[in-house]
Amino acid sequence: MSGDGAGARPTATITFERYEDIREALFDPNLSRSFDRRSYDEGNIREGIVSVQHGAAHRARRRVENTRFRAEVLRLYERDLFPAVMADLLDRLIDGDRVDLFAIGETLSVVLAARRAGIECDPSSLDELRRLVRLVDAFSQGAAILDARDPDAVRGLVRAAYAEFEREFVRPARERRAALVDAVRRGDAREDELPQDILTVLLLHRDDPSLVLGDGGRLVREVATYLQGGTHTSAQTLVNALDIVFARPDAGRLLERIASDTLFAQRVVQETLRLRPTTPKAKRRAESDTTVAGVRIPKDALVVLDLETGNRDARAFGPTADAFDPDRILDASVPRWGLSFGGGPHQCPGRAVGAGFPVPPTFSVDDDHVYGLVALELQAVARRGVRPDPERAPERDPRTARFTRWLRYPVAFERRPDAGG
Repeated sequence: MSGDGAGARPTATITFERYEDIREALFDPNLSRSFDRRSYDEGNIREGIVSVQHGAAHRARRRVENTRFRAEVLRLYERDLFPAVMADLLDRLIDGDRVDLFAIGETLSVVLAARRAGIECDPSSLDELRRLVRLVDAFSQGAAILDARDPDAVRGLVRAAYAEFEREFVRPARERRAALVDAVRRGDAREDELPQDILTVLLLHRDDPSLVLGDGGRLVREVATYLQGGTHTSAQTLVNALDIVFARPDAGRLLERIASDTLFAQRVVQETLRLRPTTPKAKRRAESDTTVAGVRIPKDALVVLDLETGNRDARAFGPTADAFDPDRILDASVPRWGLSFGGGPHQCPGRAVGAGFPVPPTFSVDDDHVYGLVALELQAVARRGVRPDPERAPERDPRTARFTRWLRYPVAFERRPDAGG
C-alpha cells in the first residue's frame, strides 16, 4: 500500500447508519473526501476541486468562495433576479400539454447557477441554456463516478466536456473578469464593483498560494463544480419532490398548498431532501487513525456514511421518520433536510441556495427569510397545474446506481403558462 493511499485498497470499510454517528463522522477532521484518488486524479476529471480538497487548502478555498453565498446575495437572487427569469422561461418551456419536468428544472436552475459560477449566458436563448445543461449532465456523471456503471466512459465524456466548457464559456468570461480585476489592482475601480461570482473571486485571489489553484485546468474544474452543483441537484430535487407528492392519495390538496404557501413549498423541498438525498451514501477516507462513535477507524479506511438510513433515524425524526410529512415537528437542533447537505468542513456551500434558510419549529418566518430556489420552482409549476403524464412513465438514470437520479420525468399541465399566479 502506498503511503498516501492513492490507488490502494482501503485498510477497512466501515459504515455508519445512525444519525448522530454520521453527524460525528462529518465533523471529524481526520476524514477527508479524497477517498479514492484513482477515480479522481487519474483521468483528471475532478482533481483539485474544492469538494475533494482537504485540510489547509480546502479551508482557504472555502473561506474565499463562501463570500459568494452571503445572505444579502441570496436575497438578491431570490427576490429580484430569479422570479422574472423563471416566469419568462416557464412561459416558453411549457410549450405543450406534456413536457419533461427534469429538463425544465435544469433549464431554470442553470441560469442562476451560471451567474453564480461566473459564466455568462443569454437567458433568452434556449439553445445556449440547453448547451450548458448538456455540459452539466456530463459534469454530474463525473461527480457520481464512484456509482457509475462505466467509469472509463464517464472519464472520457467529462474530459471532452471540460474542453468545450473552457473554450466556449470559461475563456471569454475569464478574459473579461481578469480585465476588471486588473482595474481594481491599478486603483481604477473598486472591489465592490466586481461581479459577485466564483470565477471573479478566484481571479481576485489567484496569486494566493494557500488556495492551490494551480494551472488553468483547475480553475475550469472549480467553476464547473459550482455550475453543476447549482443545476443538476436542484433539478433532481424538484423532480423528486413532485414524484413523492404525485404518489400520495392527497396529491391534489398538497399541490394546492404548495401553490398558495411558499413556506410549505420549502418544507416539501426539505422533507424531500431528507427522504431522497442527492447522494444517498457519502464516502470518506481516513487520513489518520481516528475514532467515531466509539468505533476505531484505521488510517486509509473507507468510511461509508449511509445518509438515506441516517435521515430516517427515528431517534432524530420521530416514530414516523419513514413517512413524508412536511408538517413534521422537529427539535430546532435537527435540520429538516437531515444530513443531505453533509456537515462540518465539507457542508455544501449552496445549501441555502437550493433549500433556503432553516425553518423554525414554529413555522413562522420574517421578511429576511430565504425560501430557496427549488421551493420557488416547485411553487411555480404547481400554480401552472402540473400533473403526472397519463401516457408516459418517468425514467430513472440508468448510468448510476443512485436511486434519486432521473433521466426524464414527463408531466402534463392543466393550465396554460399565462394562467400561472
